Formats: sequence, C-alpha cells, structure tokens
Amino acid sequence: MSTATSGRAREYRVRDHLIGLGWEPIFRAAGSKGPADIGMASPLRGLLLIQVGSGGKTLGPADRERLHRAAWMCGAIPILATVHKGKITYREVTLDKPSQWPDWEPTIFKEKK
Repeated sequence: MSTATSGRAREYRVRDHLIGLGWEPIFRAAGSKGPADIGMASPLRGLLLIQVGSGGKTLGPADRERLHRAAWMCGAIPILATVHKGKITYREVTLDKPSQWPDWEPTIFKEKK
C-alpha cells in the first residue's frame, strides 16, 4: 500500500468516525499540502480543521502555527487526529509543545427534547 493510499484510508476512517458521531463533512483536501486534511462541522460545536496522521505524528512549530492560524481565521478548532492500531486519538493543537496538547472529545452533545 502506498503512502498516499494509507493516508487517504486514515482520513476516511477519521471522517467516517466523526460522521457516526453526528459531524458533517465539509471538505477533504486530497493530496493536501495545506494546513488541514479534512474539515468537519456540527451546529453545536462549529468547525474542525483536522490534520490526520499515523500513531506517532506530531506537528513541527511551522505546521502547528499554520494550522492554528487557519483555524483562528475561520473560527475553527484545530485538531490532530492520529490513527494507530485501529484506534483514533484526537488532540487539540495549541501553540505549545505537542506534549502539552489536550486530548479532545468529538462527541456532540445533543439537546434534550
């Protein structure tokens, strides 16, 4: 499996997981060299700009600044989603070192009727 094929599979896995939780897909930047691989949104939590990677992926200072700035410009939450051994982990990207990024929970809290 090529790098592009495995990367696309991880992006689809993250997208499908979020759709299952009620998020709506906004875009997928195929072959992305931009700050985010996918964008997802919900009416209750807003827009996510998501960089997707394998288990050990982090973002260097320039890439985290670029993702954080893009998210700030469009009022989104900058997220790094990593897929490792079938498990997806979400972390909110800040300008701090990756070891200080908080875990992020994708659950959409639905209003009670």
